[in-house]
Amino acid sequence: MWNEGQQSIDSVSLITSLKIGVSGQDITGLVIAKQEGRQVTSKNGEERGAMTFTIRDKSAIVNVTCWGTLQFIQQLAQKFFINDVVKLVNCNVQDKPETEQEKIFNPETTVSFKISLDQKHSRLEPLTYGCEEYDSLRHKPYCQDINYTSLDQISNPQFSYVGRHINCLVIVKTSPSKRALVTKDGRPATCCEFEVIDSSKEVLRLVTWLESLADLTFSLVPKQTLLLLYGVKVKMDTFTETVSLEANKKTIVTVNPDIKAAHTLYAFAQKLPDDILEPSIRRLTNTNNSKISLGSITKEVTIEEILSDCPESGVLQAVLTTFDCTDMKRSVSKRCTGCHKKVPGLCAKPECFGKDVVPFYDFTVSLTDHTGTTDNVKLTGECAEKLIGVPVSIYEDWNADMMRSCMDRVQLERYKLVFTTFTMPSGVWLQIKQVDSWVSNIESGT
Repeated sequence: MWNEGQQSIDSVSLITSLKIGVSGQDITGLVIAKQEGRQVTSKNGEERGAMTFTIRDKSAIVNVTCWGTLQFIQQLAQKFFINDVVKLVNCNVQDKPETEQEKIFNPETTVSFKISLDQKHSRLEPLTYGCEEYDSLRHKPYCQDINYTSLDQISNPQFSYVGRHINCLVIVKTSPSKRALVTKDGRPATCCEFEVIDSSKEVLRLVTWLESLADLTFSLVPKQTLLLLYGVKVKMDTFTETVSLEANKKTIVTVNPDIKAAHTLYAFAQKLPDDILEPSIRRLTNTNNSKISLGSITKEVTIEEILSDCPESGVLQAVLTTFDCTDMKRSVSKRCTGCHKKVPGLCAKPECFGKDVVPFYDFTVSLTDHTGTTDNVKLTGECAEKLIGVPVSIYEDWNADMMRSCMDRVQLERYKLVFTTFTMPSGVWLQIKQVDSWVSNIESGT
């Protein structure tokens, strides 16, 4: 589907000239949004790879989906990036479905159709020269009548923007930072975040989990780079109790848009004091605390200090106020013995082929002391087994009465806990590393 080497534009057709159902059509466009490749299962059970991206020219914007083997899609994803010009050969033009899935997972477009490319019959060619006519499009919003929402309105609870996709014109306030995380199903992920500000002087945190948008942030300069965020989602961070912006699959980012409002915002930003570059929102830590020696953790802290200062580790005396071991699906997870990652079933990594998957305790609990409560606490592995009093293999055979008896005994007891912190999309979480010497009196299987 893609060709190596330098390519140029031979003849240019506009997106609006494409016809639904006509074969053999070619089109050239500027990539303005791009999603990661994914594996999908067809109705007949066939596994395929798919990747969606969005292109534009001077006439319109359209979504494109590539289909092929997963390996092919992963290789194709490395051949082009946002702001590259690509030529699509032998396009399959289809009606754009007005489904909820289409609206949720794809950017809005200005045409009533979409483009589909197939590994066997279509081709994608990255263009490396002769693309001067697309240079201005990199900084031109495809829609002139865009309504912008100011950041002070977004952060005002009276307007109820949380959960909605809106448009913003902002300037970069702090340098982007990237954090490597692991999702709940064991997949590696990258989170990129930084702060933005607009003429209302309100500051919000902008977060993206898309690798394509994270790559786009490398060239962002505080107080110099402006961003037009089209279709950015407003989210509430329950841990920091602040509103943030999430650039997701629906979001199109235009860097330094060439519009009057952007020039006005740039002039405003140059008059801001230099200390505006200092982070004003408490950032989430990403400490690699797996190598911290438990014996070196001696500082006692309160929950109030954890919520306000976010220490990397500490000792906490608290009551276990929420501990539900009556739901087996929420109490036990599986881990690959090869990579030791949490997995939903067999590990998909090639190097882990043939490795066993074993169950382990995996609780989300709440802790309370005299200063407050936190719900972001993980109690797993040996620490959970110490409280339960039996290994996972025996716990999985317990009946409902035995589970309720254990929960009643463990809950509302005070413990001395050694913890470290780790970062999740919802905020900073505590990982219980050690519990005091209390041991359950419940005997195995009785």
